[in-house]
Amino acid sequence: MEDAGAGIVTALGELPPGAILEEAGLARMFNRHPVSIKRAVERGELPPPVRLFGKPTWTVAVILAHLERRLEGAHREREKDRARIARLSP
Repeated sequence: MEDAGAGIVTALGELPPGAILEEAGLARMFNRHPVSIKRAVERGELPPPVRLFGKPTWTVAVILAHLERRLEGAHREREKDRARIARLSP
């Protein structure tokens, strides 16, 4: 199993953007149970999958784009908080 730390990004980054990942493979990559992958989708931590031959699947590009959008949103929120704190500070 992959290390749950830096290995996740490395494993995703080493695959071509069009690589198709099934739920079980993604679970192995993240060192999690497939149910954890379903829950991550429900929480919005992973994008919704599409069904391919009856199995939930993603492409590497879709997962990375989703993570990038989440990181950009977190950055915008942090900047808004900093600006608000700066306005309130004497």
